[in-house]
Amino acid sequence: MTAPPRAKSAISLVSRGPFARFFWASGVGSTGDWITIFATIAVADRIAGGNGVLAAIMARVLPGLIIGPLVGVVTDRFDRRALIVIADVGRGLLVGFLVFADTLPLLIGITFGLEVLALLGQSPRAAVLPRLVKDRDLVTANSLMLGAAYGTVPVGAAFNWVLVSLPNVTLGGIVPEANEPFALAFLVDAVTFLVSGLLIATLPALRTSLAKRSGEEGTGIDMAVKDLREGARYMWSSRRVRRLIFAMTTALFGGGTVIVLGPPFVEDVLDAGATGFFAVVTTMGLGALIGIAAVSAYATRLVSRDLVFGVCTAASGAGLVAASMTDTVAGASAWILFMGFGAGAAYVMGFTHLHESVDDEMRGRVFATLFALMRVGIFVAMAIAIPLQAFFDRVAVAWLFSEPTRIVLFLGGLVMVLAGVWMLWSLRSLFNRPKIGEETAYLFEEVSKARRSKFRGDGDNGEEA
Repeated sequence: MTAPPRAKSAISLVSRGPFARFFWASGVGSTGDWITIFATIAVADRIAGGNGVLAAIMARVLPGLIIGPLVGVVTDRFDRRALIVIADVGRGLLVGFLVFADTLPLLIGITFGLEVLALLGQSPRAAVLPRLVKDRDLVTANSLMLGAAYGTVPVGAAFNWVLVSLPNVTLGGIVPEANEPFALAFLVDAVTFLVSGLLIATLPALRTSLAKRSGEEGTGIDMAVKDLREGARYMWSSRRVRRLIFAMTTALFGGGTVIVLGPPFVEDVLDAGATGFFAVVTTMGLGALIGIAAVSAYATRLVSRDLVFGVCTAASGAGLVAASMTDTVAGASAWILFMGFGAGAAYVMGFTHLHESVDDEMRGRVFATLFALMRVGIFVAMAIAIPLQAFFDRVAVAWLFSEPTRIVLFLGGLVMVLAGVWMLWSLRSLFNRPKIGEETAYLFEEVSKARRSKFRGDGDNGEEA
């Protein structure tokens, strides 16, 4: 039997071709996105304190609830490249107005608009990936895109810290005093979004066969409602897609507690200061990189992507549970490393499974729903983490933990564990099947590619452009 074709290395994928331009554009845009998030929260805190921060967070939750499914319809009906360009250029123009947002309503309004545009670009970005690489490179491509999306968090934080440390930008005195330290950050954000949009504009057109038929079928309200119903029916009837979306959303809800309570846990509970928190964050990033590299290296053997996702999600939650019970930075860092490993591997396996399971014409609606629910999960977790901490502080549950921060982190990790265990329980029938070897995996890949090719429109996926 002919050996399976070898997947490209990560360096080869990001060196040339359409995916390389796609990857670098995503990395630049994500860096700007994180700069915006950190700077916006800081400005909201200056304007209205904790209530302002909560309002800024909710401004990022509501768009997903309101227009998330509709964004999926648009993603499947129009050229996805054009949608990403519109989203990036739109954010580049809109983010500059944050320089002058000196009231909470104005700040929330601009943030809401930025989130709408972010949603408009996020679903097409996820949906087009199988059009830019060969099937055998999907795991590596998803690993790289994970790095572009979340590996830029420390980069964005570092840029934000450097930019606010520079002399204030006043633009001749028209910048409100509360915004002066962050004006330069917002202006740099605008450049990153515009650069990302220009890079995406160099890609070939990325329309689905459904988009090509839109002119004949029409694009009115009736057609949008029909597409929404079709997407909802598909996700409800596809058990594999439905359970993965639910598990990913639930796991991210549990993990969202780390974003809010990670710093006070390390600095106050473990008494380690800012240096200790930096060490913990670094080990989490390192763990994610190891997890991503591991699943990329064994991509051809990990055929049951959803099974691996369940195991890694449960492992990630177990790492957070264990970290919440440690008393030293070294111990917390070790368990957070384990958590990062599971989270990175689970993310890659989950997205790869959806790319391989969902037809191109339906992919926009599926990913739009997933992203909307994931955003809701993580931001709701961030919003309730501090009130939960205050609640446990009042009831003084000393029989479990002496610090309320530990309790909330423990519960967040437990939610992740339960999400992973539930996923494994729903896949229990797989354990009765014979082991799938590398040869069978190769046949599975070829059959899967042939089945999906009819939904991809012009040309084979992964061709250089």
